[in-house]
Amino acid sequence: MTLSQQNISFSDEELDIGSPRLIPLISYPRFSECEYKDRIIEMESLGITSIILDGKAIVNGAHIAGKGCVGIVVKAKSGSKVCALKIRRTDADRKTMDNEARFHKIANNAGVGPILEGHTKNLIAMEFISGQSIIDWVVGDKATKSKMSAIAAAILEQCFSLDVAGLDHGELSRLSRHVIVCVRPYIIDYESSSTTRKPCNVTAAAQSILLYGTVANGVKKILSTVDRERVIYALRTYKHLQTRANFNEILDLLLV
Repeated sequence: MTLSQQNISFSDEELDIGSPRLIPLISYPRFSECEYKDRIIEMESLGITSIILDGKAIVNGAHIAGKGCVGIVVKAKSGSKVCALKIRRTDADRKTMDNEARFHKIANNAGVGPILEGHTKNLIAMEFISGQSIIDWVVGDKATKSKMSAIAAAILEQCFSLDVAGLDHGELSRLSRHVIVCVRPYIIDYESSSTTRKPCNVTAAAQSILLYGTVANGVKKILSTVDRERVIYALRTYKHLQTRANFNEILDLLLV
């Protein structure tokens, strides 16, 4: 059996980065010996010593933290410290993770997102956030009105900070995949971000929270007093002129 033909089937297990059982993850989805060796060297340069198979997503039988079009995210360790490690897919539509790391750093400078801890051509290491996706939190946490209002407002505050910073996340209309709720919410995943598009983070996220989709349906069951027409008017006003005063009009809709 060649390295590229190996399969894995395990969960909640910590493996040294050199373990042959990790090869299908480190060089996913198509094995390349050159890519694999490069990524091992890059992990070592970031101080990554092991990977913990844990999470809801599954790749080749292994539980991981997440899977997307650009990369997969695994729980990793640097010494005794746990971090989240994003590994570029071998079939990704980009050759490096440089732009994503740059956008992530802009978000961090605005006080948003997990802390970026380092990156290489194929990897991004960041703070590991242990929490629930926003949709799991909305549906399963049975939040009170005040708690739901506070989390929604915190998400929108972060979106406003991104708007002010001139960074458009690009995916916040699909909020369920890009927000993790711990003690507070975290906006994750900057692979589709841009500094050349006009930022529309607040409007995209507010629509996802208050108007359309699974998250909004869950929120509306708890914040039943939200006025749809007022939301639409406030978002149109903010889209036209992204001022703090206009943003506050959106926040006021969450008061319970």
